Amino acid sequence: MAFAASLWLIIQLESAMAFDVEYSRWLKEHNRQINEVRSAINSHVCDTKLRSIVDGVMNHYEEFFWLKSNVAKVDFFHLLSGMWKTPSERCLLWLGGFP
Repeated sequence: MAFAASLWLIIQLESAMAFDVEYSRWLKEHNRQINEVRSAINSHVCDTKLRSIVDGVMNHYEEFFWLKSNVAKVDFFHLLSGMWKTPSERCLLWLGGFP
């Protein structure tokens, strides 16, 4: 029984660490894509080019929600207390009574 509990703890820690590493990678790519959108808007690119850039950003967010859903299946509480929360998510959690 103790072995199963320690194995469960190791799986929890590894999934949380893996999510943090993936989130860090995702955030770097997100910043790069946002800068790409800003420069495309400032340089007045055509609508089709801007649309392809925005589609890439939307696909990137889809990847993030996929990551969050997978870690929620293993360690939901890490999502509530993780470093990844945006200010708006922290505000909503605060309004909902979560610390």
